[in-house]
Amino acid sequence: MLSLCAPWRVRFATCAPSFSSRRRASSSSVPALKYPIGVSDYKEIREEQYFHWDRSLFVKEFYQDAGKALLILRPRRWAKTTNVSMAKYFFDITQPQLAHELFQNTKLSLEDPSFCEQYGGAFPVISVSFGECRANTWEKMEQWLCQLIADVYNDHIYLYEAEGFLKEHETLEFSRILKRNATAFYEPALRKLTSLLHRYHKKRVVVLIDEYDKPVNEAYRHGYFDDAISFLTSAYTSVLKDNVHLEKGLLTGVLRVAKADYLSDLNNLEVYSLLDTSFADKYGVLEEEVVSALEQEGMGDQLQAVRSYYDGYDTAIPDLRLYNPWSLLNFLKHQRLAPYWTETGRYDFIAEAMWAGPMEMREKLVLLLDGKSCEVPFETDTNFSNLKSDNALWSLLYFSGYLTGTKSNSFLVARVPNKEVTRELSVMWERLFESKNVSEEYSFLVSAILTGN
Repeated sequence: MLSLCAPWRVRFATCAPSFSSRRRASSSSVPALKYPIGVSDYKEIREEQYFHWDRSLFVKEFYQDAGKALLILRPRRWAKTTNVSMAKYFFDITQPQLAHELFQNTKLSLEDPSFCEQYGGAFPVISVSFGECRANTWEKMEQWLCQLIADVYNDHIYLYEAEGFLKEHETLEFSRILKRNATAFYEPALRKLTSLLHRYHKKRVVVLIDEYDKPVNEAYRHGYFDDAISFLTSAYTSVLKDNVHLEKGLLTGVLRVAKADYLSDLNNLEVYSLLDTSFADKYGVLEEEVVSALEQEGMGDQLQAVRSYYDGYDTAIPDLRLYNPWSLLNFLKHQRLAPYWTETGRYDFIAEAMWAGPMEMREKLVLLLDGKSCEVPFETDTNFSNLKSDNALWSLLYFSGYLTGTKSNSFLVARVPNKEVTRELSVMWERLFESKNVSEEYSFLVSAILTGN
């Protein structure tokens, strides 16, 4: 066992006590409400009366934003998929009644009923999620992507079935995509579908693409990055740039990926992260919402503990800090403190990048894990081709939710947001030391930093 391990565990034992033992006094009681763990579909959440925080005003902010196409970045498990689903049901012209049924008595309908009347059920919608794309080769990933495009075409199969609507060559290409024929043109397929929908409905199209960067992350991990970038660049650019059939476009993800021309051609793309005021309160959970939820479950006395574990994410709005929504929902359901969010991640490449970086970067990581703040170089784009640079790694850690802080020019005053994340990073870092057979000299340095000597 490395000499590092003992002081590391002693230090973090004080901020991460036994998770299984931190239960409310009446651990046998059941939650008063039903929580949507693993449920992201807005229609299901509303119809099945799951507890949720009302983010319906997201739809209005999205539509009224000056940008034609938006990229919204948030850490994983921050309800990005639910907001995309909500937008889909609100705008969908093929199910206009849902815009009224699902949004009845929401903040949106109560605060701006005229917006609901004018835009609810007003546009054809293309909605696709890449969240489940997992493949260790480009051939398998390409199959995933082609299947997802085929599924989107199947969502609008009424275009194919409408007698006399499609021209002969359009019918042939539609059929090829539905059947996943190798001769089909998949990269421009989404743009072509917007053209058909515009022609059929006489309305331009809302395009929603959830977890746009998931295939890129998989490609980086498994070594087919260039193939994936080529396909996705063509697909995204064709549907979101200079598309006369587009009403509004939305990409959601964790990272803004920088690589050659990837997304660079989308000069109409407005990018919003926690560093921006737009959408700041449309993801994550506010303090007053946490207080209310805890009181409903009779756990008001747990606020301080919950705050220390799941709060701490800074935004561009002064004094507005957010709780991790996934962890909070799980806490409310299971009524015990546990590392819920960190248990859902697969970020082996982050640990490797941490190890590959310069010594100064590793020293700052140790200080951050010790609860201190550090000024670090920062880039808004994540360059997968150069993750060994400290700039790229700090950006990766920030956008992935492992760090928070405030930006000042090209630097970030960074800190670890809460105890849940501190625990995850410390475990990740310690395992990496053990696997790399760290020298005793470096172990001594880390221990010295931890103890302040």
